[in-house]
Parts: sequence; C-alpha cells; structure tokens
Amino acid sequence: MKTIDLRNIFFATFFLCASISFAQDSDEPANSPQPLSEQFSQMKEESNSVTSRSGNEYRVVSLNRLNAFWNNARDSLTNVRQELRQSRNQVSTQDADLKSLNSSIREKDAIIAASEHDSTHIGVLGMDIPKEGFLNFFWITMLVLALLLAGAIYQYRNSQKVTSKTRQDYRKLQHEIEEFRKTSLEKERRLRRELQTERNLVEELKVVASQKR
Repeated sequence: MKTIDLRNIFFATFFLCASISFAQDSDEPANSPQPLSEQFSQMKEESNSVTSRSGNEYRVVSLNRLNAFWNNARDSLTNVRQELRQSRNQVSTQDADLKSLNSSIREKDAIIAASEHDSTHIGVLGMDIPKEGFLNFFWITMLVLALLLAGAIYQYRNSQKVTSKTRQDYRKLQHEIEEFRKTSLEKERRLRRELQTERNLVEELKVVASQKR
C-alpha cells in the first residue's frame, strides 16, 4: 500500500513538472528565483531512493518539499496566467492603437487628397474644373479675344482710311462738278452772246434788205 502511494506521488509530480515546464517554454520565464525544471531535478536528486520488491526504483520526497514545489508551480502558473492576461490586454491596447493610427492615417490621406485636389482644381460657376484645363481655356480665350480685337482695330483703321478716301473723292468730285458748272455757265453765256450777235446780224440784214426794196 505504501509502494502504491509513492508511485502515485511520483507520477503526479512528474506530470505536474512536465506541464509547468511546457507552459514555461511556451511563454516568458516566470518570476521565480529558480526554474521549475531545476527545482524538480534538485528535488529528485535530494530525495531518498527506494527499491520495491519487483526491483523498481522509487524516490521518496518530503511532504514539505513537495508542497513547496507545488506552491512554486502554482505561483508560476499564476504568473504565467497573469502575464498571458497582460499580454492579451497589451495586444488589445495595441490593436486599438493600431486601429486609431489607421483611422488617423486615413483621415490624413483624405486631407492630403483633398488638398491635392484643391491645388489642382478650381471652382467656376459651381463646376469643379482642373486648373490646367481652366488655364488652357483662359489663355485660348484671351488669344481669341486679342485676335478679334486686333481684327476689329484693323477693320476700323481700314474703314477710317476708306472713309477718308471717300471724303477726299467726294470733295474732288464736288470741286469737279463746281468747275463743270462754272464752265457750263461760261459756255452758256458765250453761246447766248453769240446767239444775240447772230440775231442782231439777222435783224440788220433784214433792215438792209427792206431798204433795198
């Protein structure tokens, strides 16, 4: 009966040590003065060896040492659980910070995109037009207006020249008409004088002819 109790204690201690060692390998080392694997090895070395009738070797460990090892294992497991909770909380905090950072980055990207859009676009009559296209349209419009203005000035100057020439031609024609009128009056007067002279001659001839009769 005593041999069975020692065997149960040995196997329970072995499995507990193995589980704690596995937990320590998976996570950070526990805040204990000595690792559990070393404590277990030291406890095994300092235990008394007992050989059963069947030839199997067993180790007799003091109850105080076993309780101390159990308390250390429980504290280590508690520390591991606390560190795990802290790690989870830290991960949650980092995840929240990451989400906040991503949100901030998206907001900044949106602000940058809006700023770039504002720097490359302009609002005209409620329409969002690219500045490059608007400037091209503006300068083309200015060029067309300048050409139209130059054409209008050219036409105006030509019309002024035509008007001036027309006035000169009109004055010249008026002068020629006046000269023609004067010449015509002179001719008319001269013809009247000649006609009157011819009439007088005819009258004299009539008088001479009547006297001869």
